[in-house]
Amino acid sequence: MEICIIELKKFKDFKDKSNHKDLNSWIEFIESPEVVDMSNKEIQKAKKVLEEISQDKHEQYLAELREKYILDQKAIESAGYDKGLKAGIEQGIEQGSKQTNLEIAKKMIAKNIDLKTICEITGLSMEDLKNL
Repeated sequence: MEICIIELKKFKDFKDKSNHKDLNSWIEFIESPEVVDMSNKEIQKAKKVLEEISQDKHEQYLAELREKYILDQKAIESAGYDKGLKAGIEQGIEQGSKQTNLEIAKKMIAKNIDLKTICEITGLSMEDLKNL
């Protein structure tokens, strides 16, 4: 048994140059099941199964549910990515702001400015200043 993973968009360019007759037949079947070279027994079997499934309302319903599930998962992943990205940006800004304030506080301490004044200006706590 041979398993091939094919990106159909890329294969269209490759198809005309390919010497893989069986693979080309499968691609044609995937693209258009109605127009198929029926000399390949596996493709004949696949077409028969496809026709049976296409006529069964329950199988159509299951196929629709699978497609909906896949679309829902993609939407959830996309929303999670966007939410995580936003949170990451906010966290980065917050950390950068605190880091900048710490550096400013160090310079102010070096100039012997009152710690209470430094707290008011930078928004840092007295504990943060004592840890410097």
